[in-house]
Amino acid sequence: MKQKNQKLFERFRRLVEIPGGSGFEEKVIEFMAGELKKNLPDVSIDPMGNVIGKLGKGRRSVMLCVHTDEMCLLVKYIDPRGYIFFDLNGMFDERVLLSTKVDICTDKGIYTGVVGVKNRHLMSSEDLKRPVSISELWIDMGAESGEEVRSWGIEIGDPIIYHPHFQKIGRDTIISKAIDNRAGCAILIEIAERMKKEKLDYQLFLVAAVQEEVGSRGAKVAAQSLSPDMAIVVDTVPAADPITPPQIATNECGKGPVIRSMDVNALGQGTIYSKKIRQLLISTAVKNKIPHQKDIFRTWTDASTIHTSGKGIPCGGVYIPRRYSHSPAELIKWSDVEKTADLLYLFFKELRSIDIEALVRKV
Repeated sequence: MKQKNQKLFERFRRLVEIPGGSGFEEKVIEFMAGELKKNLPDVSIDPMGNVIGKLGKGRRSVMLCVHTDEMCLLVKYIDPRGYIFFDLNGMFDERVLLSTKVDICTDKGIYTGVVGVKNRHLMSSEDLKRPVSISELWIDMGAESGEEVRSWGIEIGDPIIYHPHFQKIGRDTIISKAIDNRAGCAILIEIAERMKKEKLDYQLFLVAAVQEEVGSRGAKVAAQSLSPDMAIVVDTVPAADPITPPQIATNECGKGPVIRSMDVNALGQGTIYSKKIRQLLISTAVKNKIPHQKDIFRTWTDASTIHTSGKGIPCGGVYIPRRYSHSPAELIKWSDVEKTADLLYLFFKELRSIDIEALVRKV
């Protein structure tokens, strides 16, 4: 598989291998801060853990936001026989956990185990009818006792992530854990590197936010602190597969970044994106012949807490299509990542303060 931007690719590969469950993003935070400091004069980490880089000067400001966290489990109970029971920290499909390799992250190091499930040979016909229950799954680390588990430094509350296994397949395809949203993190660093050469008459805030998977908490804090005039959120979005009707998942892997109109989940959390910002993103893509897609989707992103912060912050959303969401093996087409980076760079490069004034004006 060939990629035109080797540096972006290598950063992405490093990022997906770093452990960073929601609320436990320290190693990702450290990496992001270090990379941004190579290109930006002003990089800080707020008390929440958000990494914030600043570029440019001017009265107007724009926030570009990605999230650093990945889905994780938490150690809930250590059985005297050495098995570990867990709880969910984020939105999981319990089915993907069965027999999955996982890493328990402790102060003493990282320990690998497998999510255990009752063997098919031991299951009754009634067992087969019941849905998967978290209370009936465990992690087997080969320990002989609870005392042995604790001697490794494993404690209740420790985060558990999917075991890294980055792999390139086919001509333009990558499978890995944590593509959501380390792809966005890699793009954020790429934008910092490209934009440092540009003369901006507005402030650009580059934000790597924490705890998106558990309610977009970090993005809310960053938006309240920075009070930007507008924001662009970059994340991933579930893409079409062979059995999902197109009216449910309209975007496809390999056809470019997705520019969103609206998202909302069952609890009503979501965003109606700024029509003006959306139109400018689309016109930037068209003018520069960048293939792109449009969607609305039943989900939420960091835009959901950003756009209601302060007096209100108009948002745009650019999303990378990926299959097998929140699983140990998410899948993307690398060309979609490169094209997303290109679209964002051209958007910010051509943006001016006068444009921002027009974009944030409601009528």
